[in-house]
Amino acid sequence: MRRSILLALVGVACAVAWPALADDSPCADCHDEVAAGMTNQVHMRIAPFEVGGRAVGCEGCHGDGAQHMEEGDPALIRTFADKSVEASEACMACHSGKEQGEWHTSTHAIENLTCLDCHSIHKAKDPMKSCIGCHEEVYAQFELPSHHPLREEKMDCVSCHDPHAATEFQLKTHMRLNDLCFTCHQQKEGPFIFEHPPVEEDCSLCHVPHGAVANNLLTANEPMLCLQCHEFHFHAGLLSPDGPIDVGGTERENPAGEHSMNVAFTTKCSQCHSQVHGTDLPSQTTASGGHGMVR
Repeated sequence: MRRSILLALVGVACAVAWPALADDSPCADCHDEVAAGMTNQVHMRIAPFEVGGRAVGCEGCHGDGAQHMEEGDPALIRTFADKSVEASEACMACHSGKEQGEWHTSTHAIENLTCLDCHSIHKAKDPMKSCIGCHEEVYAQFELPSHHPLREEKMDCVSCHDPHAATEFQLKTHMRLNDLCFTCHQQKEGPFIFEHPPVEEDCSLCHVPHGAVANNLLTANEPMLCLQCHEFHFHAGLLSPDGPIDVGGTERENPAGEHSMNVAFTTKCSQCHSQVHGTDLPSQTTASGGHGMVR
């Protein structure tokens, strides 16, 4: 906590004390447009300092530019034009934190991606576009009727994924998938007295993470989703009395007719079993031993 506060204060101090160092760099004499784009970016705000004994700023990434300035030959300076793994080493010299230690075994590293495939040094880059470039089929799922609020800009890819990690699907968790889901959906975590086994096992047994046709990101609509594990109630095959029904000494109409039992028990299971994730209240049904999850 203290470290985060200190870093934030240093960032504010740098922003106030050195607001436009890019324009003061000798590189700006020739590369004025690039320098203007770098104004107020963090690499230039910390240019007066050294990180790990290395200079920061234009030469911190591109190397000593003295000979390049004299002769104007791009080959005399690191240009990053090839987006090679070797070019990424300049980034790794400063960005060598814990997450970078996982990078070499991550899916992105195995696919030979480099820093510049996702990051832009001179110009701010929309993080979403970096992901969409390779994961178009995933982004398309967010256009489905039920989806996480990515396109509403209430979250983004890195809300769940760590692009530098070596975890499964590069998720932001080193534990089970449920622990990631529960960071936002705490009310579903429990522990509950009456638990739904698939919920405890894996959220993805019933839900898809990006987008779905079924409501609530379900893998299938009800009752078909539930029927993958459960059978229909026997009531679903019964016919109801047609006409007025005596309920506790009072006659009541049966507007759905003789097929009302079929309709009631073959639509949405959650109309009655509303607490599908778990509950602390027994269902008061003998057959289920209290596990009916109806309240």
